[in-house]
Amino acid sequence: MEMAERDPIELIREQLNGIEGLTGLHANHERFKKWHEDTKTILEKAFSPKSIHCQSFLALRFQEMGKTPFASPEIEKINALRYKKDLENVKNILHGAIKELTLDRTLFKKIQTTPKTVEVFIKGEYFISSGISDAEMLKAIESAFDGSGLSPIYGAHDVQKGESIRHRIDQIRRARFGIYDLSAPEKTEVLLELGIALGLGKDFTIICKKGSPLPKVIKKLNRIEYENFSDLTEKFKKLDKF
Repeated sequence: MEMAERDPIELIREQLNGIEGLTGLHANHERFKKWHEDTKTILEKAFSPKSIHCQSFLALRFQEMGKTPFASPEIEKINALRYKKDLENVKNILHGAIKELTLDRTLFKKIQTTPKTVEVFIKGEYFISSGISDAEMLKAIESAFDGSGLSPIYGAHDVQKGESIRHRIDQIRRARFGIYDLSAPEKTEVLLELGIALGLGKDFTIICKKGSPLPKVIKKLNRIEYENFSDLTEKFKKLDKF
């Protein structure tokens, strides 16, 4: 891991964007726990452990009851509702934190009380192209990187939210590498994203279902051809991306 100086506003925005990828998980999921720990660290460094933003964030439990030997579908349902509600609550907390940092810089320049940069340990992020939206496929990719400290950025979420292509360019630029599925060549947005990555000189991995028709120019590039999702996970684990 490397230590880096980052703008806390930018970091908090990244944590906000990461909430989309936490939908449908639970408070004990490894991806959620990493996101939670990173968010806590950023808020503590941007403000202080006793700040209202940090305390409000820590007050969110994301579940009503912990795991017990008597866990039941009813308890799981209650916890899922609490988890969903607190994901919405945390958006308000992070938006409030961004607002304070922004006001502190614009209105109180001479007596700024919050830092312009904070030191954070970062492992990095990887970009998942907009052509990958199938839940099982996403799970297959994410499980390959579980425990690596790398966080996914989802291109498909940007398309669904109507984000500009400039936003996606920024995501591809900041990611350590990208994953581009060319199993369906008619998804031209994926080819556009891959072209952006090539233009920026970013590391990339092309994947496709075995037997998929590929453009001639793509056939010259290295790729992962997979038979099923478990095969895809295993082949990703063998890549030197860590």
